[in-house]
Parts: sequence; C-alpha cells; structure tokens
Amino acid sequence: MRGPLTRAEAEKYRYCTWAGDQKGRAFDPARCAHEVYERGLFYQCSRKPGHGPDEIFCKQHAKRLAAKP
Repeated sequence: MRGPLTRAEAEKYRYCTWAGDQKGRAFDPARCAHEVYERGLFYQCSRKPGHGPDEIFCKQHAKRLAAKP
C-alpha cells in the first residue's frame, strides 16, 4: 500500500508529486488518505474517511489495509 498509515504521517505526506510539481498536494482531511493511481499520477482518494487507523481511510481502503498481514 502506498501512502500514509497514520494521521501524523498523512499530515506530512504530499500527493501527486512529479518532476513538474515537486511540492505536490497536501493531505485533505475531508478525503481518504489512501493514494490511488490515475492518469499517470498518484492522487489522494476522493471518498469520505471515517474507517481504519485514526479514521483517515474510506471503508474500501480500510478493508484492504486490514486484509494485509
């Protein structure tokens, strides 16, 4: 899994970084913290959080996180 696993990591994490935009985008607490691949870049998931560790993940990504050993 890519991306932060705790709220402290999420607050420091930058999404959508690439050579043309090395600063990327900051964590948005109103969205799931999981990083998803779309159009050649890794973006922050657009679903509502409220599940998983620190309740920073959506229901779908919290299940995936719990399933990993």
